[in-house]
Amino acid sequence: MHDWNDEDCVKILQNSRKAIPEKSGKVILVDLVLDTQNNAPFDDMGLVADLVMVAHTSGGKERSENEWKKILKDGGFPRYKIIKIPALPSIIEAYPE
Repeated sequence: MHDWNDEDCVKILQNSRKAIPEKSGKVILVDLVLDTQNNAPFDDMGLVADLVMVAHTSGGKERSENEWKKILKDGGFPRYKIIKIPALPSIIEAYPE
């Protein structure tokens, strides 16, 4: 999703929302979640990845948890869980209800 601007991410999520079951479905994203507190071990790499997105995409960017929250909600997934793993990206589980 980091290759896309916010509007396109919302459209992708809205289409995904239409394709999953109402009660038992979820979407799993593996993407960066920037730590705005600068406490994560890969913070510097997140900034570098964000600069790469600016340079090599038209509107792509890395996002903080607040930015993900808005995109997920607008895309039809008001509930989500971010699972930190020992790597640059995190796992984001997004639920329709």
